[in-house]
Amino acid sequence: MDWFLVAVAVVGFLILLVINVYLIVAYQHPDDKNEAYFPKFLILIGFTLAQGSVLLLPLDVANNAAYTGCAYSSSACGGLNMSLLWEIIYLTILTYVTLLIPFAIFYYESDDGLGNSKNSMFCSALKYEIVVLVCSSLTLLLMYSYLGHTEIPVSTYALTVVDNTVGSVSAGSWTDTSTPPPFNDLSTKDFENAEKALPSTTGTITMLVTFPIYCMALLGFVGWFFFVFFAGVGLASLPVDLICGYVYRPRHMDAIEFAEAQLSVRTRVNELIEIGELLKRERAAKEDSSQGYWARRRGNKADRQTVNKFKQAVYMLENDVEELKLCHENYASYNPLIPIFKLFLGIIAMVLSLLWILQICLFILPSPPLTPFLNDYFEWFDTWFPLFGVISVAVFSFYLECCVVKGCFKFGVRFFFITLHPMKLNGTYMNSFLFNLGLILLCSLPVVQFSTIAFADYARFTNVNQIFGVQIKYLQFFSYFWTTNAFIYAILGMAILSTAYLMCKPRDLPADPVKLRENLKMNRRR
Repeated sequence: MDWFLVAVAVVGFLILLVINVYLIVAYQHPDDKNEAYFPKFLILIGFTLAQGSVLLLPLDVANNAAYTGCAYSSSACGGLNMSLLWEIIYLTILTYVTLLIPFAIFYYESDDGLGNSKNSMFCSALKYEIVVLVCSSLTLLLMYSYLGHTEIPVSTYALTVVDNTVGSVSAGSWTDTSTPPPFNDLSTKDFENAEKALPSTTGTITMLVTFPIYCMALLGFVGWFFFVFFAGVGLASLPVDLICGYVYRPRHMDAIEFAEAQLSVRTRVNELIEIGELLKRERAAKEDSSQGYWARRRGNKADRQTVNKFKQAVYMLENDVEELKLCHENYASYNPLIPIFKLFLGIIAMVLSLLWILQICLFILPSPPLTPFLNDYFEWFDTWFPLFGVISVAVFSFYLECCVVKGCFKFGVRFFFITLHPMKLNGTYMNSFLFNLGLILLCSLPVVQFSTIAFADYARFTNVNQIFGVQIKYLQFFSYFWTTNAFIYAILGMAILSTAYLMCKPRDLPADPVKLRENLKMNRRR
């Protein structure tokens, strides 16, 4: 066993814990400062799990456990049982997204501020959680029972040996008889030459995957729908928003400009107060009405979108007030390096997004790939300082996680189908923490799977590549989505559409209060 890798894993885990404790303390709302310890503990471990699952990929690359030469020399590999570690991590994440996070959200949301007891809050949360567990357990068990087999295509190549003379193909490495064999030196060209020169037969191996592997497959499949949508939006919006943070940075206002801006803010405040009162009256009238089920359902949908627009308008107003103060009252204390730092990060994010798009277009989608692209970059790093290659994989993978969170927030600000859950310094409630944690955990497996596909050459000797690239890839029902690259085409299309949209409308604008007021009046007439 490579004790250096063990030490790196332990130290990395402790560093993640410290960082996440700081994030929770820095972002929590003052109302939650000495409360909600159970959700805080879940959030601490959950964020560490999500980050750790992404960082396990570079650790798996360094471990090199799937390298065939490990059978000849243990020094060629790290000796860590990464397959077991992957299963433990993702089974824990499955427990989080089906049991712990839903229960915590139900429990936290059941506190309506009217003094309801903890026992009633617990019973209410438990009632909803039982429904979630029954539905998820039945789905998982039934699908594993009927669709738990993987059908792996195999090709067998025959090479005849006469008078102890080893036959050869055009790739010289195939005649190398050194021990251990130079498996690590075989290139894609070597295998192509072998396929052309050697007689072969094709077939299929059908086998039942283990239950933990199937849990990973189903969890990843569900997560891919969120990942495609939000990561696609985030690949475009993350660099755009960072650059806009520099372009639209706070600028000094004189007394007249500041007075005019204050008047505009007061007008918006009065409009939102009026809309808030209309929302209260509408809900009171709805509780007293005797509408049918479908009428209530349609009304709740319209009411949900109106409330989301109202929350977005309030959030945008709060941000504008803070920026207005920086333009006049607090301008002397404003750090001018902040927008420059945002511009710097925006340029880096733009480069990373562009590299991801190029990797999809040049390596993942073409068959055969036009070029290994980033795989060559990582392998080149390994020739003189392997740590840089591993760190690069971690950076690209972790960037996808950031894109998921940014994409979800951007969609909530621009459209109103989902509730807005922003992460604000000293202003984030536990339900927003839990919502974002659940989203990150759901997308952590697709992030690793996508990175494994994108860096297949560099990660070819990893255990996770054998899990995703062999067992899960050819599972019944799921195989269609992986072999046709359906999700990859979807994320590419979403990124392109989001880029075109944000080029036309780069700034977030608050919901129109006039339209909000009209919607509320129409809802009341219904």
